[in-house]
Amino acid sequence: MLAKGEDPQGIVLAVDFDVTGRAEARFSDLVANLDTSYTVWETIPPPVRTQQAWTGAGYVGHWAAGIGQAGLPVRALLGFCAGSVYAAALADRISAAQGTSPLLLLFDPELSVPQTLLWQYLKIVSFMSGTIPPAAAGGMREAGQRAFEQHQEIAGLQAALARLLREQGAAAFELAGLDQRLRGELLDIIDSCLCYLAAASQIDPLSQWKSATVIGSSSPMSGLRGMRLAGTDVCVAREIDVAADHGSMLADLEVAAAVRDLLAG
Repeated sequence: MLAKGEDPQGIVLAVDFDVTGRAEARFSDLVANLDTSYTVWETIPPPVRTQQAWTGAGYVGHWAAGIGQAGLPVRALLGFCAGSVYAAALADRISAAQGTSPLLLLFDPELSVPQTLLWQYLKIVSFMSGTIPPAAAGGMREAGQRAFEQHQEIAGLQAALARLLREQGAAAFELAGLDQRLRGELLDIIDSCLCYLAAASQIDPLSQWKSATVIGSSSPMSGLRGMRLAGTDVCVAREIDVAADHGSMLADLEVAAAVRDLLAG
């Protein structure tokens, strides 16, 4: 739970992969700037050790079941980046269950494609580069690029990248002084992230996105701009552009003000 309020109209559900506690802005930063009475929950991925066989529908069903057990109406769904795919599928499930459609509010929504997994892999390698020799980091980048070129299907790419990170990541984390338990936990989180992204590729959110309001950053290759440059025809109900870049947008005060207005109706 990101915030506990007294709003009788229901909860706001944020969808993102935040297990890694990434340095970029997060939904917790957005909520801190809202100053509202809303109760805000955030999705948590299923236990990482059970996750390898999870599908996109499995994630959605897991989270929808949790909402159903709570017995609370959902006022709004927020999705960031690839989380916008899951937010769209959850909006469809929740609308059918409660008879009313929650507000669907997306922040730089993106489809999950092989390039998404490669980008995340390279980001993880950059994180490791502080503890492994430059030549080793360069070798990991080249191996990731080769895997990307060899695997056209996202499932195969996920398995290849996860294997590379397992093989090389354990040594990197050992050099960083982490014990075996912590190394295992970090590698499980990395596997979880790749699984989350790969499973999102099984969901087509474009129809549901037509009812969404999208807040877009200034980053030219992110969100709607990036998808349209890649040739994907994306239609949404409303677009709001802000000056913040992709990485910092969830902590931006202009974004928070727009969210406050949207939640107020």
